[in-house]
Amino acid sequence: MRDLKSSPQGKLLIYGATGYTGMLIIHEAARRGIDFEIAGRNEEKLAVLAAELNVPYHVFPVGDIEGWKASLKGKTALLNIAGPFSETAEQAMEAAIQFKVHYFDITAEVDIYRLAESKDAAAKAAGIMLLSGAGLFATYDPLVLHTAKRVKNPVAFRAAFKYSGGFTPGSVASSSNIINAGLLVRKNGEIKKLNEAPSAAFDLGDGPEDFSLMPLGGVVLSFKSTGIPDIEEYFKMALQAESTEGGNMKFEEGHHKTGLKSERSKILVEVTGEDGTVVRSMADTPDGYMPTVTSAVEVVNRALNGSYKIGFQSPASAYGAELVTSLLDVNITDF
Repeated sequence: MRDLKSSPQGKLLIYGATGYTGMLIIHEAARRGIDFEIAGRNEEKLAVLAAELNVPYHVFPVGDIEGWKASLKGKTALLNIAGPFSETAEQAMEAAIQFKVHYFDITAEVDIYRLAESKDAAAKAAGIMLLSGAGLFATYDPLVLHTAKRVKNPVAFRAAFKYSGGFTPGSVASSSNIINAGLLVRKNGEIKKLNEAPSAAFDLGDGPEDFSLMPLGGVVLSFKSTGIPDIEEYFKMALQAESTEGGNMKFEEGHHKTGLKSERSKILVEVTGEDGTVVRSMADTPDGYMPTVTSAVEVVNRALNGSYKIGFQSPASAYGAELVTSLLDVNITDF
């Protein structure tokens, strides 16, 4: 990894800045003192945000190469937060490669991780890092690596993610792409698609609960960071009925409103060693979108300060297991 602690901070372009998560991210970037500009497709909203934060803005559709050329001039990195990422990621990745800036996004779409993986050689040739999944998975992926280090020769892991919070319209739009990717697991190092969705019980502190199989990203990202050949991932919601309407959180002027205080989200990772030893580690995080916001800004800030690995990377392959302990309000329990 190139790690230039004394290098001057680079400059960031944030594309998709006017959505719910985008507005949270740009305010967090400003709070962290990051030098950034914003971009997207809605000039009216961009102009308001740019005036509020006193930053330049760029207006162009994701397929406009001249827009990318102008907006990426002088930039070190691009953070793409414009979903659904099936409609934006490839164009943004290609722009990052062409104009030689590091690429990040906050997608949860497994196919986008596979897309980033397919561009590894091009990213290396450009001398840039391509890191898809810099949001919540900046907690999940290093947690897997952290747990894997607790056994000798890890050969399998299962993960269970209990999400507490709601979904923005952008996340709802992306959810169909996650579902359409299929029921993916890794077996003997190869991604396999199952015909049926098995369930499994996990105890995250309140007794055993049933979770449904769902590819969370570890089949690509955590395989990159650990090389563990057998991977299964499970998911369930933990929504307060009083805080939702039709299954989605209420959003108003960039903020969500909840009827009751939500429980925290939890991620449990269970790793099996070659000798049969099983260890578990769990992270609990704030509910909703703030873990995505703080994780994305933390990861991008590292690259802006010269700490990166070229080519396709996952959060943990780039920054190690210790990344998870550096994230805001994330608690780790080993058992």
